[in-house]
Amino acid sequence: MKAVMKALSVAAMLIVATALAGGETALAQTAQQWKVGDRVAMPAGYSDKWLQAVIVRVDPSSPFPYRVHPLGYLDTMDTSFNAAMLRAPGSVKTEPIGGIANDPWLMKVTGMKAFHPTTLYPGKYECWTLSQGGSSYTQSAMILNFEILDNSHYRDVSGAVASYRFDPQTATLVFQGGALNGRQASYEQVSNPPTASQPPTVTLKVSGDRCQRPIR
Repeated sequence: MKAVMKALSVAAMLIVATALAGGETALAQTAQQWKVGDRVAMPAGYSDKWLQAVIVRVDPSSPFPYRVHPLGYLDTMDTSFNAAMLRAPGSVKTEPIGGIANDPWLMKVTGMKAFHPTTLYPGKYECWTLSQGGSSYTQSAMILNFEILDNSHYRDVSGAVASYRFDPQTATLVFQGGALNGRQASYEQVSNPPTASQPPTVTLKVSGDRCQRPIR
């Protein structure tokens, strides 16, 4: 009886070892299915929708070996998946590419160039300033609020219309007339059209006050 039990124990150990080895082999094979730079479809995380994405890292030792970046989105949305969770490009319907035109992975896989604005995005800009005492907290600076009307005119907080000059080569502008007369600022817009997470931003050079055009 002892001999039988010993034989069964050895057999069981062999089965477990074989299963583990098979699992490791399957994991390694899974990790080799895709490589860095391959385009895939990744789960959007809601309503069974899919996003166009690219493999940015592969870790064969992980149960979720593929680090995937959704094209046109911030890298904070990068997520790790296993092969079964991903789909080949074109095999499922995907959502439109995100609005971050300066996404380096998007530019790499599509051959796009970085977006550089030639005009200011129109609309009302809301401004903030550092709170008194030099703390990192900000407070509203409504007196600086303005609205971009077109390629050369703005409306200040009092409703007066004046002009501004924008240099797309340096992304700087100078307000001429109105409440912001003489103020120089830098302009940043990383996507076209801009997104709620990356709205157009005007930063006044002397004071450092920041004004953003909310995208809702």
